[in-house]
Amino acid sequence: MWTCPSCDAVALFQNEKPWPVDWRCMSCGRAVEHRCGVPCLAPELIGSRSGFDPGFFQDLLRIEAANFWFLNRGRLILRLLDEHFPASRSLLEIGCGTGSVLGAIQEHRPELCLIGSELHPEGIAIAGRRLGHGVTLLQFDARAIPAREEFDVVGAFDVIEHIPEDEMVLRAMRTCLRPGGGAIVTVPQHPWLWSPFDDAAHHCRQYGRGELEGKLRAAGFDVLRSTSYNALLLPLMLASRWFKKLPLGVSRRDTALSEFDIARWLNRTLSLTLTAETWMTTLGVNWPLGGSRFVVARRSPDRS
Repeated sequence: MWTCPSCDAVALFQNEKPWPVDWRCMSCGRAVEHRCGVPCLAPELIGSRSGFDPGFFQDLLRIEAANFWFLNRGRLILRLLDEHFPASRSLLEIGCGTGSVLGAIQEHRPELCLIGSELHPEGIAIAGRRLGHGVTLLQFDARAIPAREEFDVVGAFDVIEHIPEDEMVLRAMRTCLRPGGGAIVTVPQHPWLWSPFDDAAHHCRQYGRGELEGKLRAAGFDVLRSTSYNALLLPLMLASRWFKKLPLGVSRRDTALSEFDIARWLNRTLSLTLTAETWMTTLGVNWPLGGSRFVVARRSPDRS
């Protein structure tokens, strides 16, 4: 069920479409602001650049359409979704950005009811044009998801590393899941991989060994699968990032996305390696090291 973002009372909608223009909380009288047709449940956070610079969205839209890292990450997300949550009926993506992952899920699993959330209206506008009316888009604070036992699956794909209170987000994810529901979470890992790219991306952390799994368990999840991603290319990634730490490697043009903006021939070459790794991961290989960490978890049963 959806809940009022102010008082946490049950929010009822006449046509089941969440947060219509004329909605008002029957308990506290809260109304929801709409911008460009999108319900904004946390309008006070619009314009904040503490977690992500919305100026990156146009570049992200261009890069993720063909980049080896984004394309293979999307394929692995779809395979883990099918493997662990084949009977799911609804999915919420936190921090959906330009809607690339939601678009892939929409095409692959058209039966799913899809909800995308994003803090920044700039991302929501791009995602709305990309996804059409088949996906509901909302603006809200991931630390206080306004729902209880509403979804079968929640995804957070390279999002919570931007948020200082990542444990609050994980607890909110657990609350909005139905009993038996689950989560797929991806994050950058290994603090020794920190580089100027992480500073430009407004990352708060790189996750250490077992850190994400421990935080998920503390939030009320059982871990079903944990593996690294971008493992075979880790030596190349490590060399690139260590070079950036040298005085000669620092460039004023470095941005959060410049690491992905590479020549086509190199992109094709790296894609072959990462495609092979993704295939092996779906066969059950768990990689101990890699640029990212994929964790699949299920909501733990309530304890009386």
